[in-house]
Amino acid sequence: MEIMMARSTRVELDLLEKRIGGCRHCVEGGLLAEANPVRRGRGTDRARLMIVGQAPGATGHLHPKPFSGAAGRTLRGWLVSAGFPEDALHDGERVFLTSVTKCFPGPSIAGKGDRLPSPAEVRLCRPYLDEEIRLVQPVVVLALGRLAATELLGPQPLSVLVGPEHTAERAGQEFSVVALSHPSGVSRWLNDPANRAKHHEALEKLSVLRVRHGL
Repeated sequence: MEIMMARSTRVELDLLEKRIGGCRHCVEGGLLAEANPVRRGRGTDRARLMIVGQAPGATGHLHPKPFSGAAGRTLRGWLVSAGFPEDALHDGERVFLTSVTKCFPGPSIAGKGDRLPSPAEVRLCRPYLDEEIRLVQPVVVLALGRLAATELLGPQPLSVLVGPEHTAERAGQEFSVVALSHPSGVSRWLNDPANRAKHHEALEKLSVLRVRHGL
């Protein structure tokens, strides 16, 4: 029975991938000039840790391996400090990688980093993230950056969300949430010593959850 359920979940993930790949909602709504959705999060339905970022990078649809650059190196370092193996981020089994929105939003108007997806883009992509959560059933979600953290936990400052372990319920699933700043080099949030202390506390919480749930 468990094998049949696992196969059914994989089929549903494949169908979700096709839906995301064909999505043109933001283009039709005038929110994006071009749709290049990353078709599905990286990982399997067996992953118990889900990492949710902001949005794919500029080449995410061509090389759909999230966090493969400098931000990925930073994120790997954070996971290692929480006790995860060096290859945990991209081993395809331990972690399910996804994002709040599925298309590259374009560069920031300020010229540094990527543009923050608009509330309308987040709303249109929300069913896809809900479906991923429903199918993967993570026990822990790591939210990277303010957009991911507030999408899962509600509109609060990142300085409030980073540090504690939170509990959230979404798509019929209840799970723990640990919020961190975004690992992008553009982020200056960790320049503040008080924020670095909260970041360290959050990684300690992630380490405890890793042991508690055998992640």
